[in-house]
Amino acid sequence: MGNTTEVLIIDDDNPSILVLIDRLKAFPGVRVVATACNGEEGRSVVMKYRPELLFLDIELPDVSGLEFLSSLDKNIDWDMKVVFYTSYEKYLLQALRLQAFDFLLKPVNENELSLIMNRFYLCREEGDSSVRLSPPSSGLQPSVKAVLITTITNDKLIVRPENIGYFKYDSDRKLWTVVLNSLQYFILKHHTTADTILSYASEFIQIHKSYIININYLYLISENSCTLLHPFNKVSELKISKMYRKKLLDKFYDL
Repeated sequence: MGNTTEVLIIDDDNPSILVLIDRLKAFPGVRVVATACNGEEGRSVVMKYRPELLFLDIELPDVSGLEFLSSLDKNIDWDMKVVFYTSYEKYLLQALRLQAFDFLLKPVNENELSLIMNRFYLCREEGDSSVRLSPPSSGLQPSVKAVLITTITNDKLIVRPENIGYFKYDSDRKLWTVVLNSLQYFILKHHTTADTILSYASEFIQIHKSYIININYLYLISENSCTLLHPFNKVSELKISKMYRKKLLDKFYDL
């Protein structure tokens, strides 16, 4: 196969297929080997061409793209990255749960497509067939630099960023709390601000006026909340406000 990237597109909207094909011409070695307009035809061409990269519309006339991928998964014995391709952002959470490689909204934004293709090339060069949109639990990035945190009782904690899951702000008491991966929590000293916390390490990103998370633990994003990896996976209070959502998504996609 060499440096050629064989791509397949499944979409029932022919104009959208033509636009995507045209946009893909900008990337070296990309060859669209086939297209399909429904799930039945799509299954046939996927198994015939065994593409490296599949752009899959979520709303097909005979099956949803989510159901299509779920039913096809057990038959895929080669490394195929799947990019869900849709007009509806509401499907992002389901796409993440199915561990799609990425998610592309219609109409195609050239910058977003470029980010996806660059990630694809990088993954192929590194030979990493397990890369997903969300980082695996074993993929937490260790940090050499420790963080010095002062608690409300003036105790000093020296903690590595990878041992911190998130920070929570109590608006009544006007105090921040840090939650560690041991599930211990410590109330931080008075006058600790969000900016102070964000300056501790680049891993920390604010998602709400009351929440700052460690981006390396981020697993799922829905419209107004997020889910973290173990041991924080049962935490359901992490809300995302509109003010911080775009910045969070941008950083998430850059992982």
